[in-house]
Amino acid sequence: MKSAEIHVLSDEIINKIAAGEVIERPASAVKELIENAIDAGATRIQVSIEEGGKKKIQVTDNGKGMNEADLDLCYLRHTTSKLFNADDLFHLQTNGFRGEAVASIAAVSKLTITSATDDGDSGRIILEGGNVVQKQDVQASRGTTFLVENLFYNTPVRRNFLSSETAESTRIFDVVLKTAIAHPEIRFDYKVGDKTVFTGVPGELRNRIAEAIGSKIAKVLLPVDYTEAGVHVWGFVSPTTETNGKRNHQFLFIRNRPIESKMISKAVQQAYEPYGAQCKPVSVLFLDMPDMEFDVNVHPAKREVRFANQNLVFLVVAHAIRDTFTKDMEANSPLIDLSEEIAGTSQNDLQDNGPKVPYGFEEPIAKPSVSAAKPTFATSETVGGIPEMSNFPTASFAFEKPRKSAPQNDLVQDLFSTPEAGKVISLEGKVNEVAEPAVQWTPPTFFQIANTYIAGDDSNGLLVIDQHAAHSRVLYEQALDTLRNGAALDSQELLFPELLDLSKLEVEALKSVEDQFKRLGFYIEHFGGETYQIRAIPSALPLSRAIKAVKDFLDSIGDEGKGEGDMVKVQDTIAKAWANTNAYQAGDKLKPEEMAALVNQLMLTEEPLKSPYGHPTLLRFTLDELAKKFKR
Repeated sequence: MKSAEIHVLSDEIINKIAAGEVIERPASAVKELIENAIDAGATRIQVSIEEGGKKKIQVTDNGKGMNEADLDLCYLRHTTSKLFNADDLFHLQTNGFRGEAVASIAAVSKLTITSATDDGDSGRIILEGGNVVQKQDVQASRGTTFLVENLFYNTPVRRNFLSSETAESTRIFDVVLKTAIAHPEIRFDYKVGDKTVFTGVPGELRNRIAEAIGSKIAKVLLPVDYTEAGVHVWGFVSPTTETNGKRNHQFLFIRNRPIESKMISKAVQQAYEPYGAQCKPVSVLFLDMPDMEFDVNVHPAKREVRFANQNLVFLVVAHAIRDTFTKDMEANSPLIDLSEEIAGTSQNDLQDNGPKVPYGFEEPIAKPSVSAAKPTFATSETVGGIPEMSNFPTASFAFEKPRKSAPQNDLVQDLFSTPEAGKVISLEGKVNEVAEPAVQWTPPTFFQIANTYIAGDDSNGLLVIDQHAAHSRVLYEQALDTLRNGAALDSQELLFPELLDLSKLEVEALKSVEDQFKRLGFYIEHFGGETYQIRAIPSALPLSRAIKAVKDFLDSIGDEGKGEGDMVKVQDTIAKAWANTNAYQAGDKLKPEEMAALVNQLMLTEEPLKSPYGHPTLLRFTLDELAKKFKR
């Protein structure tokens, strides 16, 4: 009989496989250890790291601690103090519950656990690769300290796939911020090396938001408190007038557990859509619902959540935000009481010949004559000069005091006159005259469509160019060349520096790219607290866009730069962010010479047909395609 090819894996391999699912990177270890500290009743949690968490992660809490018996069990797989039967999975009140976190961390690091209880029972255990190396009796204050060293030392492939120190530190910071916002009653301290990056003092949620993303935005946030169909949504959202939101400034929690949900993010965005595409919301939303309506046990890292009725949750979140906007408008809109005016108005007054003149109109709007069989047309001489049009005729409307017009039977509307749309000409004495040949209008080489696209024709047909995508390609290659060659772009010093407030994440992003930022033309100095001053900007950048350009640039670095590990990729990320935030935007009106210069520069780039993000820069409609459209 042949021996079986199927065999049971060793505990070492099993632990490493589990570690790969639960502990993807240093931030995953920090998340699990912080959640354990919260479940232990901690009121203060300290996190310190070195080399992006690769060399060292230390999480210290003042929770209830563990006695010797618990220390001997906490690092084993599937050991937990939070579940006792299968039904408990559907009535979770804690963060960590799977019993895999500590075992997974221990399997891929050197782990030292020190813990003490109120009873004075304390101890320390040291593990390497999941195996106990040493146990010690030590004196310690109440609480637990996890010291993780040389993470992934025995799984070099996973360690090699980690990002740069800055990127990993930013990810850990993101975990700390989200957890700190979810628990404003707990003090949080986050240190990178010897430097304190974040301190969260126990207090109100709005104060914690101010510590996390900035006091300026925290002051204007609108409170949300809404319940529908058993789903309770509460927290804060930015008003519709706030256009400085960031994608990483949207926080979502269920039962105070940070989660990710594209569905809910879409609901938030949809609630803001009626107020303009430029609105980028800041949102801190907490959800609560019956236990059986959601499941957080979907992903080993508990990052995702599944809802029994996704459509319901989507609608409730959108309704909650719109309800907030309605309440805000009701509270801040002036109320006009017309009761006295209505009470003093007679029936004859209500049957007056016409409406009252609104306040602000100097002249009443004339009523049409009852006897007139046809509407009259006013000549351009009677209504004043029509403004000269630029490239295309555009209709302009103005209320004017009616004046005497020419006899109706002597006038006819010229529907085809340009550029004065609506020009009126007299036929008197000109019936038998031969009309002069019309002068054909020749369009300029390039013209704008909706201040967003540049259009022009050539011998092959029509070209339509996306001005933002095209300018992004030009600026991207310029920035990349500047960064790789150690050069610097021209900058203009400001007579009066511009002040801007940065969040903790934005400050860290700025520090990580400070040298490259200077070479791109920006000179930014610390002014005090979380306020910075812009002392110089790139020569080609308008002053009015300086602050927004810096904010958008740092936001792009924070979102796009997290996965970068080598200098070439970092430079590419910075160049993309630079190009995206400094390029012409949709709605920017360009002069003819600016359009021509942009098209010429685009054609000189290495890849003129696509933007740095892969979007098309231009489309060509051939003469044959146009003929087919017109069924010629």
